Amino acid sequence: MAKTKGKPAPKTEKKGASRKAEQKGLVKADEKQEPDRQVKHVEGIKKTILSSLLGIIGGVASFYLSAYSLFFLIVIVYSQRVILPRIGVDAKEFRATDWFFLVFMTVAFWFVTWTILLNPA
Repeated sequence: MAKTKGKPAPKTEKKGASRKAEQKGLVKADEKQEPDRQVKHVEGIKKTILSSLLGIIGGVASFYLSAYSLFFLIVIVYSQRVILPRIGVDAKEFRATDWFFLVFMTVAFWFVTWTILLNPA
């Protein structure tokens, strides 16, 4: 059998100039994503604060009007659909996990507030 010389394996590392150009391209892509990440972060904070405050308000209302406590909870959970667009959060793009988060936070704060108020000091 004859010996044949094979071609050397291609190098995976790029030379200095092409690597620098690629790094600059990555920096520009990160800069484009940064404002979008900030907007989502601010929306997440708004959602959390709103659901927390509504849960606390619902817990206090349920304590003083205990006959309608579950009614207040349902109204407060549903009212988030109306309030969110008014504070600048796009609720049309929410997935099921986003709604689950909002309902869970509201119910948790409602329950904790109501329980604390029901127990005498």
